[in-house]
Amino acid sequence: MSNWNIRNLVVLATAGLLLQSHAAVAQVVARTKTQEKSTSTMFAKSAKNYKGWTLAQMNVRTKSPSPTEGSNTLKIDDLRKADEKEKDVDNEITDARLRAQLGSKSKWSFKSSLAYSGGSVERPFDAVRPNYRASADIESMTSLSGDLGLNFRFTDKDNIGIGTGLTIVDPFHGDISKPVVDPRNENADTIARYQFSTPFLNWTRGYRVWDTQMVSSLTYSHATDSDSLKLSKTFGTVGFSQTVLKNFGTSGWNGGATVSISKYFYSSEVDDPGMLKRMAAGVYKRSDVGSGLFPFLQYQFNDKYSFRTIFGYFQFMKYETEDQPIQIEPYQSVGLGISITRDIYIYPNVQFTPKDIRADRTNVALSTNINLF
Repeated sequence: MSNWNIRNLVVLATAGLLLQSHAAVAQVVARTKTQEKSTSTMFAKSAKNYKGWTLAQMNVRTKSPSPTEGSNTLKIDDLRKADEKEKDVDNEITDARLRAQLGSKSKWSFKSSLAYSGGSVERPFDAVRPNYRASADIESMTSLSGDLGLNFRFTDKDNIGIGTGLTIVDPFHGDISKPVVDPRNENADTIARYQFSTPFLNWTRGYRVWDTQMVSSLTYSHATDSDSLKLSKTFGTVGFSQTVLKNFGTSGWNGGATVSISKYFYSSEVDDPGMLKRMAAGVYKRSDVGSGLFPFLQYQFNDKYSFRTIFGYFQFMKYETEDQPIQIEPYQSVGLGISITRDIYIYPNVQFTPKDIRADRTNVALSTNINLF
C-alpha cells in the first residue's frame, strides 16, 4: 500500500475516533441536563467513555442531588473534625456531684464550694471541732468556710479556676462583729472572725474512659489564714487528685475511688511557744507529703437524692520529722447527697472513726457546690 493511502487511512481513523468522542460527550451532556447537575455525576458518566480518566473516580458534589443507585454522597458535616462539632460534657459525666464539682457549662461562671465544719453529734455548734481521728495535728475551730472564684471553661472538658477562700470562724458564739478568743491557746489570743484567705489556682478535667467517669484536678493553694501563717508557718500546697466512678448496671448503685497526693511548703520554722510545746510532746508535727485512697459508694434513690459514704481507710502522711509515711487513723463519712439543680449540690454528713464509734468523737459537716451563670 502506498504511503499516501496509509496516511489517508490514519487521518480517517483519527477523525472517526474524534467524532465518536464528541458524540459520547454530547450524549453525556444530554443526560446530565435531565438530572441535577453535579461535578461528581459528570465525572462519573464521562468515565464510561474515557476509562483511563482517573479523575472520574472522584465523587465531589457541589449540590445535594437526588441520590441515585450506586452513587455516594459526601456531606459537609462529614468533613468537620470531631472536635469541631458541639459537645456536652454531661454526656460523659452523669454523676450529679461530679458535674457540680466541674462547674457550670458556661464559658465564664461563678464557682464555689462551701462547707460547715462543725463539732460532734452531741455538740454540733461547739467552738472547737473534736480531733476525732487522733492524728498528729491540732484541733480546729468550727467554721463556715469555702472557696469563691471564677471558672473559665476553655474546652468542653477542661476548666481553669481562680479564687480565694472565705472563712467565718466560730460563727455561733460571741459577738459576730468582733474577733474570736482562741480557746486552744493558753494566752487567750484572738483570731480574726472573718478571713479571706488561701487564694488558689486549679485545673479540672471531666471525661469518660471505658464507660467509667473520670475527673482529674491539679491545684495550688497559697496559705494566708492566721493558723497557717502564725502557727504552722505554711507557705502553700500543691495537690493532685483523680476520681473514677462506675455505675453498677441499672441497680441504682455506683462506686469508685479518689486518689490524691499533696505537697506542703513552709516559709520558716515554727516559733509560737504553744506550738513548740505541742511539737516537743509529739502532739503536733508539720506535714510534708500526704497521700490517700478514698473509696466511696453511692445509691441513687432518684434524680435528686442519693445515699453516699466515703471510706478514708487508706490515708497516709509523711511528716517533716519522719522518714516514712504514717497511716492516719481511718475515718468514714455517711450522708445524703442532694442535687438541687445541675449546678448546685449539697452533702450533709457525719464523720467518725470506725475503730471507736462514739458520739463525742464525731464531726458533723455540710459541704456544698454552687455554680452560677
